[in-house]
Amino acid sequence: MLATLRSIAESVSQQANLDTALVCFVQMVKDAMKTQCCSIYFADYSQDNFVLMATEGLNPDAVGKFRIGFTEGLVGLVAQREEPINIAFAKSHPRFKLSPEVNEEGYNAFLSVPVVHQKKVLGVIVVQQKMARVFSQDEESFLITLSAQLASQLAHAEIKEVLRQDESSHQTSVLKGVSSAPGIGIGTAFVLLPKLDFKSIELQKNSDVTEQRRLFTQAVAATRKEFNTLSMTLSDSIPQEALAVFDVYQQLLDAKSLGHNVEVQLLEGWCAKSALKIVIERLISQFNAMQDPYIKERAVDVKDIGLRVLHHLVNTEHAVKDYPADTILIANTLTPAMLAEVPKGHLAGVVSVNGSANSHASILTRAMGIPAIWGIEDLPLLQFDGKPMILDAFAGRLYISPSQMLLDEYADLQHQDNLLNNRFLAEQEYESITLDGEHVSLLLNAGLELKTDQNNAHVCDGVGLYRTEAWFMQKGQFPSQLEQENWYREVLTSYYPNAVVMRTLDIGGDKVLDYFNITEENPFLGWRGIRISLDHPELFLDQLKAMLKANIGLGNLKIMLPMISGTEEVDEALGLFEQAYFELNEHFPEQQIDRPDIGIMLEVPSSVFMLPEWSKKVDFCSVGSNDLTQYLLAVDRANARVAELFNPYHPGVLRVLSKIADECENYELPFSLCGELGGDPEGAILLIAMGYRRLSMNLSSLNKVKWVLRRLSVADMEQLLSECLAQSTAKQVLRLTRNFMLEHNLGDLFYTPK
Repeated sequence: MLATLRSIAESVSQQANLDTALVCFVQMVKDAMKTQCCSIYFADYSQDNFVLMATEGLNPDAVGKFRIGFTEGLVGLVAQREEPINIAFAKSHPRFKLSPEVNEEGYNAFLSVPVVHQKKVLGVIVVQQKMARVFSQDEESFLITLSAQLASQLAHAEIKEVLRQDESSHQTSVLKGVSSAPGIGIGTAFVLLPKLDFKSIELQKNSDVTEQRRLFTQAVAATRKEFNTLSMTLSDSIPQEALAVFDVYQQLLDAKSLGHNVEVQLLEGWCAKSALKIVIERLISQFNAMQDPYIKERAVDVKDIGLRVLHHLVNTEHAVKDYPADTILIANTLTPAMLAEVPKGHLAGVVSVNGSANSHASILTRAMGIPAIWGIEDLPLLQFDGKPMILDAFAGRLYISPSQMLLDEYADLQHQDNLLNNRFLAEQEYESITLDGEHVSLLLNAGLELKTDQNNAHVCDGVGLYRTEAWFMQKGQFPSQLEQENWYREVLTSYYPNAVVMRTLDIGGDKVLDYFNITEENPFLGWRGIRISLDHPELFLDQLKAMLKANIGLGNLKIMLPMISGTEEVDEALGLFEQAYFELNEHFPEQQIDRPDIGIMLEVPSSVFMLPEWSKKVDFCSVGSNDLTQYLLAVDRANARVAELFNPYHPGVLRVLSKIADECENYELPFSLCGELGGDPEGAILLIAMGYRRLSMNLSSLNKVKWVLRRLSVADMEQLLSECLAQSTAKQVLRLTRNFMLEHNLGDLFYTPK
């Protein structure tokens, strides 16, 4: 049965468009279940009904025409219940609705399951049979499994079809994602090459057969050269008989083999990439259908050859591409390095298929003030390349090929947003003091933009989090102690006399070094932060010594340890610090080496319950609300599938943050918060009400938060907090904070495009 499921999924994925995919689907399901009828209905939310999209067994003329309401018939009941219905006599069911136009009078047995993707019912699969019987549990399980497997595939096929239809009719398409860094971006899509597979290639026609043949021939020649190089490289290390595989690969690339088949597709009008996709997927399907295990294994070889040719094809197309002046950067999974490659001033917005609004790359876009959307539908990215787009990162929408009217509307909204930001900038030099005279230290989260952070030293009260790992991530190897010392010295000098809290190397999770690869199944619960530093004391000691030497004569350094979960880690880290401090004093007796405050990050839940111990061991603590929220809610913040569950306004998270503030005050342990929550005006209001007086955030957030705090009193904030802590959902909390802002004439902050 598993092989049948896989065969259906593969066959459907190889179809050129939605219509043929659905026809293939119903035919294969009907054959696999040995029944007499299989149909699939899609939900049309614009008309509140289901439309028959494909059938094997009902009236074929009804396809695309027959519709049944969301609350009508058994199809509607399946969707309402979001569970299967399996009955022997469909006509006896009170919800049965006879529809003569589909010719289903002769069927009795009825099995139907909903197709659900991301909590949304996309459609309904129906299997029918003339003989009155209840379908077996195995048959029901098969259809449920098939529906679950194909839900996302059919969702993407549906969206691709909508995009194709909109393009042909010159209409605007809209895709929904998760808003990350707010703002509006208007520009041209630049797609960074995804990890290539044939699923990422959208079938397209091209009438210039000669040019497409040239591109294909060039790609084959590059692949041949690649195989020759591989063969020569390995010739001294593997047996000659093993090298024969490269001869087989070269034969498959011959004009009589792969070349001939691709030529046929080119003559039918397909572009080179599409022709290659059609041929390779057909060959893979043929090999997989064979019974002989050896022959089946050749499908892997064919796929490898095809992907190598495809890689050269796509690289040829992209080799001469320049970033547009108004680049909307689109990537499968965005990384900080990708952002760094775009010329300064060219980046208008960012879209990432995978990841979430709280990933490291997402935090960087907020620090840069670049509008960004995460977790958008997984589509063939190359389909978007070069298209005009509007990125509405307030509402999490991406408009593809927008009309002139929409462009004008968003240009005006962008202008209004810029005017609001100018109001924030006008007060950036002022003190962050509330209406009732309470001063709140607003600090910078810095280190992501290494060259520009230091220009903003005059508008903040210091640095609450300096991410030292950002520099490590831009190097090709671990930096020397002297390189680190020079860099840290520049940072400390730039912000002097204000304190700079430098976090020791915090890699792991979604922060990786190209030269220190960490591969784990669950990286956020794995080897990261202080765990790596303690396992590599040579790296940790180098960093500590560089920090201490850089601080000589300045005295504004504080050191913070990340990912602390227990006292043993703190004791071991403090022991290494003492070693570094002692060795430096021995080597430089003429220098006055200050002993900086050492603190920890509160981001692991266990650490929250050890504040009595921390008050005796460290000088301060800072809440890393991003990771703390992730661990409290058991939500991987880099996983787009659960991105909506990551919410720092969850009552459980707010109650923990309030507990931290109360206990730190009780134990007289200085505390702050350096997560993204502090950079959100509503979050800052709640934190100040809890007792936090040191909040660290990116520069664009700092100006906005300062502007808001100067218009509110702590007494009003405390009243809001007491109401919020009594709520049971994040939605209720956000409703209260939104109403609070409106009541205090701060509604401009929520001016969101429709």
